[in-house]
Amino acid sequence: MIAPKEIFSWLIALALTASGLRAQQPLAAPDEGVNVLILGDSLALCGFGKRLDERVRESPLTKATFTYLACGTNPLSWLKDRPYAHIQTHCGFVSMESLGGGMMREVNDVYGQTRGHVPGSHPVPKLEDLLVRLQPDILIMQTGTNLFDLFPDKKSVNPNRHGPALRSYLVPFITKAVRTPSNLRKIYWVASPTSGRVSKEIQDFVLQQTRSDIGYVANVIDSRTLVSYPYHHMEPDKEHFLGADMDQWADKVFDIVESDLSSQPIASLKPLAQTDVAQMPVTEATPPAEKPKEQMLQVKAKLISKTQPVPVKEFLPYQEFLVGYVYEVTRVIAGEYSEKQILVMHPAYINLEEQRLGRYRIGRTYRLQLHELENTVWKTVKSKDDSGLINLQPYIRVQDEVRHPDHAH
Repeated sequence: MIAPKEIFSWLIALALTASGLRAQQPLAAPDEGVNVLILGDSLALCGFGKRLDERVRESPLTKATFTYLACGTNPLSWLKDRPYAHIQTHCGFVSMESLGGGMMREVNDVYGQTRGHVPGSHPVPKLEDLLVRLQPDILIMQTGTNLFDLFPDKKSVNPNRHGPALRSYLVPFITKAVRTPSNLRKIYWVASPTSGRVSKEIQDFVLQQTRSDIGYVANVIDSRTLVSYPYHHMEPDKEHFLGADMDQWADKVFDIVESDLSSQPIASLKPLAQTDVAQMPVTEATPPAEKPKEQMLQVKAKLISKTQPVPVKEFLPYQEFLVGYVYEVTRVIAGEYSEKQILVMHPAYINLEEQRLGRYRIGRTYRLQLHELENTVWKTVKSKDDSGLINLQPYIRVQDEVRHPDHAH
């Protein structure tokens, strides 16, 4: 019997071609057209990225195309800033690079490309290096789905907390894109299509916040208007999908980009690094940084409720999953904490291996050493919290924090 993770990843692999070199369609003359950089997450690995790469690569407006798709990424994953400086993807990576002379190098490493094959760990390419090395005129950034995990209950929005949290993932990326010396002239930000695992309120808020925070420089595309939900070939997580719907989404994004590029010659635009936008002061939140040890919170607390994890098939192709436990604080040993209850996120799966959570029993009191989840690489890991306590800042045990596959980096 084929395991669910093999089925899902094998289907993703069907959306990709084999590794190696293959001929491109005829390009524009060598000195004409634009260089395009495409970045994407696991949704792009389901077919969107390959289809969009093909459409862009075949366009007479394009000189060269460079596409990098990395599962489990958020905007900060592509930057050199901590704590993502050396982060790797563990659930799939694809790159498609123009080599010149009508050739392209394509590298695929997705679970299921060969039955039983588990993808290796790939460093996520860094935006700063790509901009300098490739000198793209256009950046198409497909991202956002993994930011839904900033909302633990998947239903509610707390603007005072979630607004700054989202900003800390969006603004640093755009700032780096604009200020890194390169030929980059336009940014297209492809926001998430409809997700069946979070509320419309959350999806509306994320899009509105994205436009508010980075719409001054990026063309933010609402993908929910381009492809209809529910999807015809949808995975159990109600978010990933395959087939004709993916092609439709990619085609409509390409149409938007092509129409915009056709309306104004790209050569008439200054590189963003040479515009006033690059000189604008950045007052928004900075990227999350690792929490100093002296700011560790230590409490004695009684476990009062536990969230049960979802089946593995519902968070594939990701390999880690968190669940929320609520504790009643009986004593603050070190640090500052004023609430009567505290929300602690516990790893239920690491590298798809189920963790031993049975030792945590309701009614028992535990001594917990904690860091705020927001300052760790666990922040956008798939999660579930049924407590409804959206005003509580989530924490993670220090002992669990170091168990993330990328913590050692």
